[in-house]
Formats: sequence, C-alpha cells, structure tokens
Amino acid sequence: MHPDAELYPWISAGAIAWGVLDCFFGYRIFKITLAILGGLVGVVFGQAAGAALGLGPTGEIGGMILGGLLGLGLTFVLYLAAVFIAGFLAAGTLAILLLAHLHPMVALLAGGVIGLVGGFLALKLQRVVLVLATAMLGAFRVVVATCYFTEQLDWLFYFEKPQQIPALVTGHPWMLPTVLALAAVGAVVQLGPGAKAAKKKAKDED
Repeated sequence: MHPDAELYPWISAGAIAWGVLDCFFGYRIFKITLAILGGLVGVVFGQAAGAALGLGPTGEIGGMILGGLLGLGLTFVLYLAAVFIAGFLAAGTLAILLLAHLHPMVALLAGGVIGLVGGFLALKLQRVVLVLATAMLGAFRVVVATCYFTEQLDWLFYFEKPQQIPALVTGHPWMLPTVLALAAVGAVVQLGPGAKAAKKKAKDED
C-alpha cells in the first residue's frame, strides 16, 4: 500500500525527522515513541472496525478515539515486548546490511537469527542495547528516506519487502558506511556526558 505521490515528500520528511530523533535521543524518548505508535495503530484499527460494523462516520470517529486510547495504553503494558522487537529489528537490520553481498534469502534468514539474539540481549541489557538499537534504526531511516529527495527512491517499497534490502545496499555501496557512521555518532551522543548527567539528575529527583 503506497501513499499518493503528493504525500510522499511529507512522509519522507517525517521519516527523516523521526530517524534523527531516534538516532540521537532514542533511549530517552523510547516510551513516548511507543505510545505514539501504539496510538496510531489503534486509531487505524478502530476506524476499520467502525467501518466494518457499519456504524457510519460517528461510529468510525468513536472507534478511532477508543482504538487510539487502547493502543496507547497497551504499549505501556507491552513495554518488554517492544524492547525485544527494537533489539530484534536493529540486530536484524545490521546483519542484513553486513551480509548484503550474499544471496538475499541467506542475508534475510541470517538477519532473522541474529535479530532474535539482539532481541534477547535487549531484554538483558536494556539501556545499552536500546541506545544502539534506536541509533541504528534511526540512522537507517534517515539515510533511506533522504534518498527520496536525492534520487526519488521508493524507500517504502523496501520496508514492505525487506528481502529486497540487500539488493538496495549492494546497489548503493555508500549506504552501509553512511548508516554505520551516523549510528555511531548517535550512540555516542546518547551515551555521552550529557545523557549521563540527565540520567543522574532524574535519579536524584526520584
């Protein structure tokens, strides 16, 4: 499912902004990001449920509100599941990027296995792994979404068909080092003195 052509630049700009926030502040805004995503998913399902039940515009709006509230609440309840998913996606994405020169299915399967390891590590070492995960995912999002403006890349296609990501990387040799460099900078910023001071201040206030 693709957006209209006139919406694609706005979606790409939003993805870049979200990627920058994730890359440099991902750990600190992780719960807020979860709540927003959960609310959005709830709104979509609520609207669909209202339409399926034939409740009309008022029912659909009510379904959107109720679904959004339920989705927002569930994200806090399912926090550990979200931590696992973040670790899984980050480790899996990194594996696919590094193994992009192999057969696409081999890279995808390896990404799945390594993603599982990353997910379990995220549960054990939440802060460090979440910093690395958000930095990695944010950097990847920034790079691929920016490609829309530089070369009209249909980047949503690769999120819908992750098995094609290795072909994307091999076709753009600069992409892997760019993502890794940006992710490294983001992780350093998140783990730097400013982040430690903010964490210490929060503990003192508690």
